[in-house]
Amino acid sequence: MSLLKNRKPLPLAFMLLSVLYFIYVVSLGSSRMIGDEIGGDPGGMLLPLVLSIFMFIASTILFITDRADDAYRSGGVQRSQRGLFVLTIVVSILYVALMRHVGFIITTNTLLITLTFAYMREGVKREDLALWGGGVVGSLVLLIAIYTIGRRVTRYLLLASRQGVIPKFLGSNGMTFGITLVLVGILFALVYFAGKKLFSRYDAAAPIHALFQAGFIAMVSTELLYLIFRQLFLVELVRGLVSW
Repeated sequence: MSLLKNRKPLPLAFMLLSVLYFIYVVSLGSSRMIGDEIGGDPGGMLLPLVLSIFMFIASTILFITDRADDAYRSGGVQRSQRGLFVLTIVVSILYVALMRHVGFIITTNTLLITLTFAYMREGVKREDLALWGGGVVGSLVLLIAIYTIGRRVTRYLLLASRQGVIPKFLGSNGMTFGITLVLVGILFALVYFAGKKLFSRYDAAAPIHALFQAGFIAMVSTELLYLIFRQLFLVELVRGLVSW
């Protein structure tokens, strides 16, 4: 009991959630791409399993090392932690439940921007709700636009290399991944500098800055996860509403 008393509850919640998510993923089984005769597709189970294991390791380290100090026990910090605790549980459950219907891109970006923004704001605040909603919509629009450009470039490289229009090696997994990564990296850099300039007129402590950072982190992380697992390692990810 003394161990639990001196620790914060949020890492423990992540530990339990990662275990439940691991069990859920295993219970669903794996799937492979149609036409995968050579066994190059490791199946759709790989990414969720890696994420659940990583989350369990990270939350365990936090649970062991992040002790509750006097300021935390005073009450104010505990209230904000409780709000973050509930938000984390609710959003994570929705992420698991909606993944197969809505798709990897939308659910992952929404999960990341929601949790990152809430943690940067150090709690769940009612006055941030409208700002958060606009941030989710804006980040999804930008992410889907960049994702679409990346997909078109990838498809062009694959088809053109097979038809002999461009050298065949440009259509390999590694080359399509590298070229697409450079392209989306440039696009994200443009988004970042444009956003910094757009929001520079706001006060440095304004929540819009935290939202922009959270949205940018969410977009880059989601696209990078997609490129690494889907294009480089050929892991089948759920497309959902973003079916192209």
